[in-house]
Amino acid sequence: MKHNTFLSSDQKTTSHFICWEPERKAIGTFQIIHGMAEYIERYHDFAKYLNDLGFIVVGHDHLGHGESVTEDEPKHGYFGKGESVSFVLEDIHQVKEWIGKNYPDLPHFMLGHSMGSFALRNYLQLYRSEISGAIFMGTGKNAAMLPLALSLTKGLNLAAPEKQNKWLDHMAFGSFSKQFPETGSFNWLSKNQDNVREYEEDPLTGFTFTNNGFYTLFRLVDGANRDGWAQNIDQDLPILVISGEQDPVGDFGKGPRKVAKELDEAGIKDVSLVLFAELRHEILLENEKKEVYKAIGAWLQKRLDSDTKD
Repeated sequence: MKHNTFLSSDQKTTSHFICWEPERKAIGTFQIIHGMAEYIERYHDFAKYLNDLGFIVVGHDHLGHGESVTEDEPKHGYFGKGESVSFVLEDIHQVKEWIGKNYPDLPHFMLGHSMGSFALRNYLQLYRSEISGAIFMGTGKNAAMLPLALSLTKGLNLAAPEKQNKWLDHMAFGSFSKQFPETGSFNWLSKNQDNVREYEEDPLTGFTFTNNGFYTLFRLVDGANRDGWAQNIDQDLPILVISGEQDPVGDFGKGPRKVAKELDEAGIKDVSLVLFAELRHEILLENEKKEVYKAIGAWLQKRLDSDTKD
């Protein structure tokens, strides 16, 4: 595991990323786009599994997350002044370009989890080629209250962008924990309560977003769900939609099903949907994570085999 940095597209923040290299000959590259209020090193075990398959794995900490935050740079949950959505998408592209430059001629796959899935759905509308497959994990539709949320957070972002907003956090996620028997605000993340406790105790996870963070998040969700979004994605791009069916972000399976359906109706030729009936939001950190790993590994191998035949 190698740590590295790059200059964010905000032109001032030193962004952190990690590269996990396999011991065997590489068969492909795999880019992870992490979710809200977490950081890339949480994907270490999954990255090592992919290494064993032969993939070089790379992922960065978004602005306002993990080690892309220092005392002199934006606080946690703050993406920056200006076009913060563009910062998020262009930083993803910078990492993708770094991978291509350092590991050329290998098929490249991308996975976005949760907020990262909405970012990836936006990204693929801008950059339509040079990707061998994409995975949307922990994704959904989440469009009903978006106009109100965007209007509200636009004003708050202008007035006090760096202020943490606990009220918005409660409005957006407060109902999630009520769906499950365990106590705590983050029980919806996993039925694996060891993971929930680690999340609650880690200072780099579960922090409250700023007004700027929420405005950026809702704009990413909006861009991923607006009418015709799927029609802007390359029809030849294989896509896997994978989630836990007990995930409230995906409205308990309804969201991922709608996303897969929209992709299919948009003419995407290779769309796969995998739902794990008993799992919640962080399917890579459930006790059954090896089943999730294997499902992703099998999907990747099938796309590699298809590329070889072509």
